[in-house]
Amino acid sequence: MKTTRMANRILALVAIFAAVFVLLSSNHYLTSHAAHHCDDSDHCPVCSMMLQCECAVRTISSGLITVAVVALFVKAAMVVVSFYNYQSVQTTLVSQKVRLDN
Repeated sequence: MKTTRMANRILALVAIFAAVFVLLSSNHYLTSHAAHHCDDSDHCPVCSMMLQCECAVRTISSGLITVAVVALFVKAAMVVVSFYNYQSVQTTLVSQKVRLDN
């Protein structure tokens, strides 16, 4: 059980680092080729790569925004629940002081 949890954590870290690497390398490629202009954009490898980088940045960015919004709602729900006063509503005959003799 413990090794499965550790393996999941390692996989999560690898996924996070891969997403950050893709985001940073795509941004770097786009900024380095921002002044690229060509006549035949259908067969240009630079334009094709720029299109792929734009799609990757949009996909990762929208996913990060979704995760941030969900984390915000979870945090708000935890704050609301933590301020709630829980009271025991268990009622027994002894708590109601009912006499059990005939």
